[in-house]
Amino acid sequence: MKLCGQISIELPAGDYFSAAEHRKRLEDILSYIRDSYPEATLSVRERRERRALQLTPAAPRASTGALNSYAQD
Repeated sequence: MKLCGQISIELPAGDYFSAAEHRKRLEDILSYIRDSYPEATLSVRERRERRALQLTPAAPRASTGALNSYAQD
């Protein structure tokens, strides 16, 4: 059995320089983690806030009352 452990940290970064500083700190922490878990990896992604979507109701379906005809083999 394999397990995947994940640690999530939201970091405020106003520009690429502060983002690089955060990444450097995380890489330093990762070196300690790799002492116990050598296959540990680091992934840093930009997280964008989602905008609320306006949902529109589905168009009404036309109902004729007719039955579907199915051919029997």
